[in-house]
Amino acid sequence: MGTLVAGAVALVGIVFFEFGMEPLARRAAESQLAEAAARVTADLDGVFLPTEHILGMSRQWIAGAPPPPGAADAFNAVFMPVLEALPEASSINVGTSAGEGWMLMQHADGGWGNRLTDVGRWGRRQVFVERAPDGAVRRRHEDVDYDPRLRAWYAAAAARPGRVQWTPPYAFFTTGDPGITASVSVPSADGRLFVIGIDLMLRDLSLKTMQARPGRHGLAAVLTADRRVLALPAPPPEVSREDWLGKLMRPAGELGLAPLAAAQQALATPPATEIAAFTADGTAWLSSAHPYLLGDQPLWVVTLAPAADFAPDWPAILTPLAAASAALLLLVAGFARRQARRIAHPLETLTAASDRIGLLDFARTAVPGAGIAEIDRLAAAQERMRRLLLRHQQKISSQQARLRSQIRALSAARRKVRESEAYNKAFYADSRIPLLILDPETGRCIDCNPAAARINGLPDRDAVIGKSPAELSPPRQYDGTPSDIAAAEAIKAALERGATIRAWRHQRPDGTEWDGEIHLMPFHDGRRLLVQCSIQDVTQRTESLRALQRLALYDTLTGLINRAPFIERLSETLAAAREAGKSVAILYLDLDRFKEINDAQGHTVGDEVLREVARRFAGALDAEHVLARLGGDEFAILAADADAAGAALIAERIISTLAWRIEVGQHAFTLGVSAGIALFPGDGEDPDTLLRHADIAMYRAKSSRRGHMRYAPEMSSGLAESITLARDLQEALRERPGELSLHYQPQFDLRGGRLLGAEALMRWTHPTLGPVPPAVFIPVAESRGMMAAIGRWVFAEGCRQIQAWRRDGRPFTGRLAINIATQQIEDARFPERINEIICAAGLEPRLFELELTESGMMKNVEQSIDLFTRLNAFGFSLSIDDFGTGYSSLSYLKRLPARKMKIDKSFVRDMVDDVNDHTIVATIIAMGRTLGMRTIAEGVETQAQADALLALGCDEVQGYYFGYPEPAASFAEKWLCPSPPDGRGARGVSG
Repeated sequence: MGTLVAGAVALVGIVFFEFGMEPLARRAAESQLAEAAARVTADLDGVFLPTEHILGMSRQWIAGAPPPPGAADAFNAVFMPVLEALPEASSINVGTSAGEGWMLMQHADGGWGNRLTDVGRWGRRQVFVERAPDGAVRRRHEDVDYDPRLRAWYAAAAARPGRVQWTPPYAFFTTGDPGITASVSVPSADGRLFVIGIDLMLRDLSLKTMQARPGRHGLAAVLTADRRVLALPAPPPEVSREDWLGKLMRPAGELGLAPLAAAQQALATPPATEIAAFTADGTAWLSSAHPYLLGDQPLWVVTLAPAADFAPDWPAILTPLAAASAALLLLVAGFARRQARRIAHPLETLTAASDRIGLLDFARTAVPGAGIAEIDRLAAAQERMRRLLLRHQQKISSQQARLRSQIRALSAARRKVRESEAYNKAFYADSRIPLLILDPETGRCIDCNPAAARINGLPDRDAVIGKSPAELSPPRQYDGTPSDIAAAEAIKAALERGATIRAWRHQRPDGTEWDGEIHLMPFHDGRRLLVQCSIQDVTQRTESLRALQRLALYDTLTGLINRAPFIERLSETLAAAREAGKSVAILYLDLDRFKEINDAQGHTVGDEVLREVARRFAGALDAEHVLARLGGDEFAILAADADAAGAALIAERIISTLAWRIEVGQHAFTLGVSAGIALFPGDGEDPDTLLRHADIAMYRAKSSRRGHMRYAPEMSSGLAESITLARDLQEALRERPGELSLHYQPQFDLRGGRLLGAEALMRWTHPTLGPVPPAVFIPVAESRGMMAAIGRWVFAEGCRQIQAWRRDGRPFTGRLAINIATQQIEDARFPERINEIICAAGLEPRLFELELTESGMMKNVEQSIDLFTRLNAFGFSLSIDDFGTGYSSLSYLKRLPARKMKIDKSFVRDMVDDVNDHTIVATIIAMGRTLGMRTIAEGVETQAQADALLALGCDEVQGYYFGYPEPAASFAEKWLCPSPPDGRGARGVSG
């Protein structure tokens, strides 16, 4: 009987273990593995869903204002905030169907980097722009075999337009790091297809899964459909984190983790239950796998842990059970026989109750009284065990319910992120780009983000909402239009034409005015039509442009206006005088003996002398007189309503200002001045004629030492010679073309010394006079309207010579630069005429670079812009010649499709010694870089000039130091090599 009782007790314990504790342990494992998988899934959503949403918003930005090719600033203004808002994104790429590309990435030190691509224009050449944290910008070029259209992210989005596409994992082109790219395509209004791609590094995902630990020693990982590791589990203790991250994208079986390898094998043949059990290295493990769909790619979130991690606290459970069982056995030993019948029924009841507990039925069972204390104590022990197990079951059920609630909450959150506008609102509020929402019906702001409040100098969003744009602006805009009217016109234009960009003057509450660039884009919020307004502060850029414009209009040494604005004032004054029937006087001034001061004392002392001379001249003039420095030691005075006597009186006053010596430091100098006078209308009716005649009179006064002289017609002796010369030039063009020829001056890449092309320069050998300098016959041709005929001859001869070089086996592989006269562009069909000449010769316009002087271009700005646009469409390369000598507006320069600026030789000549010329050259090079144009310096005659230009970042050079203009045969012999097998035939120059 005693043996029977002992066996019954043992049976109760076994049933309790097998049917009570083991299901509880398995449920605990299932709950913890599911919780770890939910956390990993939420981490994946936190990375992938914001990326897809931002791509959706980026489609509107690109469609509204595509970035210009080869320029980084407009692209960066849109996408720098995106990279800052997505810490998991390593870079952003944009490519077009035309082979243009932009890439932006943020470096670890806080700096930024761009790669700019234009396969159509540059081929393999890529432009890299590095922006250091301190604001320094460095540009470099490098040949890289990169075409955005051949990248997987571009092909995926282009094949399925309108949807965000995810690439399979691959190594990034720029960094080599493993990652994946989300991309979307955007058609633009001009027919190009834009594709935007956001790169996500897999190591960032791994840093999240490496921290996930189901149980005490578990692992979590993300696998691809082919069982490669997309996100790594926690590494073994002996492996460093960097070494471990190097194993990304390897097959799971190659990580050296036996449990993970076994788990992915179990994943290949899943069991019927949600939890898979297996053994690895002698240890029992449990695992689960949850599918995750990324675009069209199936992924698996795998969680696993040792089965021992989920075992219950056996000492706490078994200790009271063992004590109770031992006591029961001791009591039963003496009374076994006598109490057998009394014990049997209660024990059977207790056994049945244990069976129900094993089936997780914790209902209380009434045990019939046996009158035996031991059975009563056994029943009490079973009751305590039942209550203990009930508490454990309730605790596990509560945890399971809480986990299920959390999983449901996470799922609901994911749906809300995809479907509701709450996510849009969060991104809108956190954006660093100032954004306002305008109601077109009222013209007022109905919503904005904190960045909009900050940029307008207001404390919070509430201070902005309800205001109209006019209340955030000064009373009038740049053109004088009242701000409220200008705002209404801007909103109307956006509603009618779609996304628009315009300059806008703002005003903060403290009265501070600042320049902005606003982007207006209409959109629908349900059935409501609204306008989104993004703002960019461009005050610094505008002030820089104004400073550059002042540098172009004013002499930096004396503060006087320079030649260009003087001629404009003169033209306006002549028009008014012609209408009123009044006279105008022009005085042309040239200092006597100033060159001696410069040569003996240097430019520093000479500059101080010029400042003092300008101060004295200005002090001797009336307020209505206009004084300008034309260059060097030459000045000019414009006196409206002045006759011959009045002009002579002004000249006497100017001469008297130099009666006293000029003292500079320890030096004292005595100077003189010679003045030439020309009067309107008697001595000329246009600015060029009056200045030329005043200049002639000045030289006559200087040679006769009379102080000042008025122009007389006999001073222009030689007019008959000019007429004869013009007739002979016309005959040479029509009947004796052998007198005319082209000389070629080479142009070089300054940094690499490679020959880039040549400038064609016309030469005339007169049958009796011999060689006639261009400085003599070109003005004659201009005055007789012969420049169009000369231009046609130059193009025809240049084409003939290029073909002749090809036939001789010395191909000219660069561009031939040809000067375009102002008279030529006055012909409405000029682009078509020269294109016909070139095509008839069997050549292409891309072989030619057309140079139009800055001053000639500004005579008719809109005509010049139209001309440049049409020439560019034919394929010609365009250059602005003699840059810095004209009166060009920077706003017009931005509209010209020119690729190059030529720095006038008057600035290059003295730039090594003259700080003003050096500053002007540096400014022109910087402005060219800002406008995306290359710069070429002409008239380079010394090594020092070449070194200074190289230090400033000038791209190309031309001048006697590198090569003289030469006839075609000499040029070919010196610079064009016979064609080698690879087809290249141009020499370079070192240094």
